[in-house]
Amino acid sequence: MPNVLLKCVTQSGYSVGLKSGLISQELDGGAPRYRKVQKNAFHTVNVRWVVNENGFEYLNAFYGIWCENPNEFFYAPLKVNGPEYKNYESYFVEDSFQVGEPSGRIFTITAQLRVKPIVDREKNQLLVEVGNEGVDLSELINPLEKL
Repeated sequence: MPNVLLKCVTQSGYSVGLKSGLISQELDGGAPRYRKVQKNAFHTVNVRWVVNENGFEYLNAFYGIWCENPNEFFYAPLKVNGPEYKNYESYFVEDSFQVGEPSGRIFTITAQLRVKPIVDREKNQLLVEVGNEGVDLSELINPLEKL
């Protein structure tokens, strides 16, 4: 059973680099040609925690245990392919776990995670079709209800 990282990521410093799995080739006199070279390429997520001493010990221990078996994923509750938290299969990017900005008993820890995407192709298609109908994005409270 994979380990599960506690949900303690702050919004400040959180960012997701979505990988498309595409490459492009420039062509003379026209638009580049694109092709898919990877299906479900792993995304890179920058995370940040601001924790007390107990949180610091937990995160340090979690990272240390993962380093013993770095080919085994762990679950991290993240917002990557949608607005809600989901448990993503994750790995730490090598040597990205950093402790910085100690302030008394408060610690700031940052890391990069590689996460396997969770893709709901049918939902994505429905959302795009609603957009094709000319619906304004600001009106999309729950577009699936509309369908």
